[in-house]
Amino acid sequence: MIVKVEGPEEFGNESYVELFNSILLDIGITRHVEAVRFVIRPSDPLFLISVKTRKAAGKIRINEIAEISQSKEGTYINITDENYAPSLMSLLWQLYGRERIEQLSRLEIFCKGIDEKEISEIAIDRGEELRKKVLDALWRVLPEGFKIRYDLSSENVITILATEYEMKEEWKRLAEKAHADMEALDVQSASL
Repeated sequence: MIVKVEGPEEFGNESYVELFNSILLDIGITRHVEAVRFVIRPSDPLFLISVKTRKAAGKIRINEIAEISQSKEGTYINITDENYAPSLMSLLWQLYGRERIEQLSRLEIFCKGIDEKEISEIAIDRGEELRKKVLDALWRVLPEGFKIRYDLSSENVITILATEYEMKEEWKRLAEKAHADMEALDVQSASL
C-alpha cells in the first residue's frame, strides 16, 4: 500500500498512518486498499484523505457465506463468513423488513415465512460491501469536530475533505485534484 502524508509534524503524520493501518486491520480490508493520501493542515483547519482500492470481484451468493436450512416456519441462516454478517443482516432487513428477520445470535438468523429457495438467490455486491467498509474507516480517522465535509466518490476512489468551520472553494479544488490524481494513479509503477 502506498501512503503519503502531507502535514506539519512528523509525529502527527506517523500517528495518522499508524491509526489508519490499525483501522484497516480492524475492519479487515488492508489488502483491498492500494493507496492513501492525507493532507493535514491544523492551522486552516483542514483534513483531507483520499483512498484508492482494488476493484472488488462481483457478487457473492448467500450459500457461499452461510449454511441455509428450511423449517416449517421459515429459513434458518448460519453465517460461516462473519465478514459478511453486517451486510447480510442489513440486506435481509431491507428486503423483508425487521418483523420477518430475527437475529438469533451473532451469526444465526431466522427468516419468518421465507422459503429457503428464495433466500438462496440472494447475493451481496462485494464492491458495495468494500465501499461501506472504506467509508467506515474514513469516518473513524476523521478528526473529532470536523463536521463540515466535502466528499468525492468514483468506482474505486473515495476522497473526503473535512474542516471545523467554513468550507473554502480553494480547498474543494484541492480535494478534486487529489481525487483525480488518485484515480489516475498506476499503483504498480508509481508513488504518491
